[in-house]
Amino acid sequence: MEQRKIEHITLHLIVFGTIAIIGVLARQTVLHYGWDEFSSYLILVVCTIIMGAIYLNLQMVFRQLLSPTIEKCFRRFECYRNKAVVAENPIEHQESIENTIDPEPIVSESEPEIETTSDTTEEVSTLSLSESNEDMAGLPKEEVPPASISNIPIEVLNQLSEYEISRANAMAEKERASQEKLNKVIAYTKQTLVLYLDETALNRLCEYVTEYYLSDTMPKVEPIKVDSQLKTIDIMHFGWNIGKAFGKPRLQTTTFIKRVFAHTLRDSEISTIERKMSHTESVCKIKLDKKIT
Repeated sequence: MEQRKIEHITLHLIVFGTIAIIGVLARQTVLHYGWDEFSSYLILVVCTIIMGAIYLNLQMVFRQLLSPTIEKCFRRFECYRNKAVVAENPIEHQESIENTIDPEPIVSESEPEIETTSDTTEEVSTLSLSESNEDMAGLPKEEVPPASISNIPIEVLNQLSEYEISRANAMAEKERASQEKLNKVIAYTKQTLVLYLDETALNRLCEYVTEYYLSDTMPKVEPIKVDSQLKTIDIMHFGWNIGKAFGKPRLQTTTFIKRVFAHTLRDSEISTIERKMSHTESVCKIKLDKKIT
């Protein structure tokens, strides 16, 4: 009902708005032809009244004459006639539908089925339980398998856990010793070469030494140029000292210092450096040191 009322109000507003627009246009027309202001407003009112009267008369004619005629024409179609009958008697139709539904037989028939099903289920479960009890009673006690965890002695479990703990402790101790060794070599490097390298070069050398110790492959380096006070034998002694502390092969250490101190060792071959690393005959600033670590 509310929706239908809103539709009627909207329709009337549109019609009366159209009538008002026509009246305004009529007023503007008479003003254009030279009529005075009063006459133009009079024309506006007259046009509005006439158009409103025409609209109301058309509404009455449509409701009294045209609407029944159109409805008779539509009633010839079966779909429209059925729709009209349903719209006129919605309540009676709803009551007839409700009366056709009888829920009592459904309830009366479902209850015995539920009871029968429950009784059958109880009987089956009782039989299965009794049969299973008889089967369990008939089995000899020797056939019952013991728990698998009982076959493993508790001492073995304790030994496994102790082994894992010991292994973890050993790995931690090895890591600690390795880090301590590296720290000592880095401290030795800084203390030995601080007078012959600037800060940037010294830090870069420490990075190379760390990578050389931690990696199995030769690190990529950029040659470092030391002060001219250090001779070839000094660099050889430095290489031998850190290689001895790290436990690296002599040839590997030789290759490392040859790459790092390429400018100082430019005139020495790797075989020569490897052979003379531990020589002490000549005068030098960096001595051999077997007790770095």
